[in-house]
Amino acid sequence: MNIDLASAVGVTIGLLPEVVLTIFGLVVLLLVSWRHDGVGDLRLAGWVSLVGMLASLAALTWLWVWEARPMNGPNMIVLDDFRFAAAALILIAGIATVLLSLTYLEREGILAPEYFVLLVLATVGMLFLAGADDMMVLFLGLEVMSVAVYVLAGFQRGSAFSAEAALKYFLIGAFASAFLLYGIALVYGATGSTSLAVAGAAFNRGPLPLMGALGLAFVLIGFGFKVAAAPFHMWTPDVYDGAPTPVTGFMATGVKVAAFAALTRVLVGTFGAAGDTWHPIVAALAVFSMVIGNLVALAQPTIKRMLAYSSIAHAGYLLAALVTGSTLGVTAVLVYLLAYVLTSLAAFGLLAVLGREGERDVSLGSIAGLARRRPWVAAGLSACMLSLLGFPGTLGFIGKWMILLSLVGQGHFMIAVIVVLASLVSAGYYLPVIMSAYMRPEAADSSHSEIVVSRPVAGTLALAVLLIVVLGVWPTPAIETAMASAGSLYDGIVAGVHHALR
Repeated sequence: MNIDLASAVGVTIGLLPEVVLTIFGLVVLLLVSWRHDGVGDLRLAGWVSLVGMLASLAALTWLWVWEARPMNGPNMIVLDDFRFAAAALILIAGIATVLLSLTYLEREGILAPEYFVLLVLATVGMLFLAGADDMMVLFLGLEVMSVAVYVLAGFQRGSAFSAEAALKYFLIGAFASAFLLYGIALVYGATGSTSLAVAGAAFNRGPLPLMGALGLAFVLIGFGFKVAAAPFHMWTPDVYDGAPTPVTGFMATGVKVAAFAALTRVLVGTFGAAGDTWHPIVAALAVFSMVIGNLVALAQPTIKRMLAYSSIAHAGYLLAALVTGSTLGVTAVLVYLLAYVLTSLAAFGLLAVLGREGERDVSLGSIAGLARRRPWVAAGLSACMLSLLGFPGTLGFIGKWMILLSLVGQGHFMIAVIVVLASLVSAGYYLPVIMSAYMRPEAADSSHSEIVVSRPVAGTLALAVLLIVVLGVWPTPAIETAMASAGSLYDGIVAGVHHALR
């Protein structure tokens, strides 16, 4: 299905998932302004938000199934399978976060339905970020997402840690946005266009000019903050630790998917001809993130803070896949993002079930004997830890295997070795969680008796854990979809450069 993105109707069709979700966001905003007292109003806002995200996913599926492609170019947005795959992961993260938040907000006494307005708006920003083919649209999506998430991080108003998380995220996020915007300005100065395709065509004509190289450096710094890669990771532990746990899961998954989708398109599309310039930089960021994330995670006293540092290590694994700049590398990025989204959503969802008041106190000691009282919760938590570790039989293993294939295929043997060694180190903090749940006695006979799992939460967590195991044993659908999406990205880049050079 060819769509004319030069017309208003064509742009509306091309942005149908974003348009649908924006309309529902406005509906939720009106509902909140009319009804904002009590648990009933909170639930109403949550269920309407859920319907909006499902409707947006349906619109996305329609574009994907009918293979929507642009009739001309370059355009402000892209229509390819890579965008659709990234957007699907973002919406999955949004849907799961809504379901996990309903019970959580009631339990914690956060009866503020505007939470769901911010969640929907953040998701809209992520969709724009993943589908941008112009640096202005990219920055617009980034800021819509970021501003909403800044507020969500501090939504637990009675907690000083939540307020600290919001302030740190806002200050450092604004700093990162400034770097990114300055990088965009430098790329515009070097090429005379904010279009990713036009800039890519300009850089294809010869060596990367100094202004273009500086723009690349600033863009990498800006995205380094957003994906929580070392040494730009300073905000991550405190923000993840202080934010409400469903928000932490949303940041660890949705934000990471959107940022990596945009970063992949910028590096492979706009700066693809300058691979010799950015490959060593991305490799250094990957190695530094894997080392710092895994080593510091070993010393963390609580599970939530440990997962925060491990997210830095997972950013390193994803950056390692990007080092190759190949179709297989992009395929590995998508497969690993799928594994990380499902696993992190389930892990943070289970953490929210286990704790109270932000879950900052859930430690190895507090989950001792969990398998005896709550065997299904312990089994789900164990599956998540094994998947994050990259244990065979889980989707996390398939993701890391794809990363290693892409690295070895391009001759990056040293980085592949570091990925393996970093994964071995991570066993030092993932496996003790399982050991504590199954091998240590509970502190008292009444331990874990207060754990209550509502039906929406139980269904969400069960589905996520089931997919982790099923796709870990039978990964063919995930790999084939990721390969087709990666191929679509490269086909779109070639077509965009061709249109720009005409």
